Amino acid sequence: MKVKPVAPAILLITLCLFLSEALFSQIGISVSPPRLYYQLKPGETGTQKVMVSNISKEYPMNLLLTFGDWKYDDYGHNLMFPPDSLDSSCASWLSLEEGTLLTLEPGEQREMELSMTIPLQSTGYENVQTAMLYVTQMNAVDGVDAGGAVVRVNVRQGVKVYRSGDAPEIKKLEIRLLTYDREKNSLILVFKNLGNIWINGQVTANLFNQSTGNEFTLEKSFFYTLPGDLRTMSIPLGNPLVTGNYIATVMLDYGDDTTLEAAELQFSHD
Repeated sequence: MKVKPVAPAILLITLCLFLSEALFSQIGISVSPPRLYYQLKPGETGTQKVMVSNISKEYPMNLLLTFGDWKYDDYGHNLMFPPDSLDSSCASWLSLEEGTLLTLEPGEQREMELSMTIPLQSTGYENVQTAMLYVTQMNAVDGVDAGGAVVRVNVRQGVKVYRSGDAPEIKKLEIRLLTYDREKNSLILVFKNLGNIWINGQVTANLFNQSTGNEFTLEKSFFYTLPGDLRTMSIPLGNPLVTGNYIATVMLDYGDDTTLEAAELQFSHD
């Protein structure tokens, strides 16, 4: 199986501009929760609450709330698009009762209601739709970075929005490839979300040296996928391997004991 190469593309959702922890601790906004989930049928409306806080003790924040689209690339990075650019978009189904402009005084927080209304004629797109709610600071603020320079600061945070329909949920991952990358001292894992729902979980891996009998557990990795996603993950092996014949066992854990996917690889290192 060939894995389509994808150019690295990472969008910083949490902050458009992050200068230093000291600076951000004085100027910034907080938006929670980071993800919202709706389970609605055609014609139904649901509402979720979003808390927006001005963490600055000195500056008021003029905020603009907008919608957009997003998806993952093959490496789990976020790709961002204008609203209604993707077939899986639900951006046009979203509305804010309080409007799209918001002013928060220093230290103030406000609870917003984000509503989603599913069109009566909607058949859905593979049972799952997504969108993004952006909260963007409109009034730039002067700050001082770690080097003492005066800078203009704007911040933006995003909340990922998921909607699922009423189709019976299918949660299924399939491992397509497991190989050893000597140059990167890593295992390369490729798997696909064959279900009709978002699937989140963790990757666990063990390495057994058949030559010495030593076995060790690799650091866990976490993943988030949407239906149809083909994901490529690099699993670092940590310290350089000693010479020997190895067996690597990798497991995808994304639910209970019945939703597991595992693969085994034998390779030599000299």
